[in-house]
Amino acid sequence: MVMEMNDADVYVEVRIDLMRYATALVGLSDAADLVSAVVTRTLEQPGGLTGLDDPKPYLMKGILNEVRMRHRSKMRSNRALVALAAAPVQPQHDEVLELVMDLPARQRAAVFLAYYEMYTPTEIAELMGCRAGTVRRYLHLARRKLREVLDE
Repeated sequence: MVMEMNDADVYVEVRIDLMRYATALVGLSDAADLVSAVVTRTLEQPGGLTGLDDPKPYLMKGILNEVRMRHRSKMRSNRALVALAAAPVQPQHDEVLELVMDLPARQRAAVFLAYYEMYTPTEIAELMGCRAGTVRRYLHLARRKLREVLDE
């Protein structure tokens, strides 16, 4: 007997990954609101979460888009530095973490997915809704920026 998944089952399956991703992009204090907004908006669409062929990449792309939309509408002048979810940060890494958090959202997302979640550029491209070459460009720009600042 095959049991059909409902929206709640799908959410339970992807929620931890969504929260980790959102935390890496906006910090722990805003991550839950971000995930909630994206999931709620998706549930309001016909078919909800179960109507999606692969909900995880769809929702992760939605999270990145929401971050970009919020950033455009509300520039934060005093952004708090937070630790990446499930990524133990040693005190000597605080400077690097701060620099990563200051990267543009797409570069920050690519860095998180590549170096913390260990995805390949092809897998990242699927999650971010772009080409693998674009992901490699984001990673190149992020590494160049980090190298420039750390060399100073």
